[in-house]
Amino acid sequence: VIGLGRLRAVHLNDSKNALGSRKDRHEKIGAGHIGFEALVRVVTHPALRALPFILETPNGLPGYAAEIARLRRAAGETA
Repeated sequence: VIGLGRLRAVHLNDSKNALGSRKDRHEKIGAGHIGFEALVRVVTHPALRALPFILETPNGLPGYAAEIARLRRAAGETA
């Protein structure tokens, strides 16, 4: 809609509700309707790799750290 050239960040979360539900309910990475593999495809997409990702899932700090580590491992990152 806005074009990749205008995109400055990506808001990342899984979804509690199915596509078309017209609800924005966040779910933990891999625990929702989008699924882990689809989210890994987003974070590893060549056009998006250089952008910052904002993780907004229903977690406390330890949960965020675990999700970030899991996504980084799947993306082949070591940091």
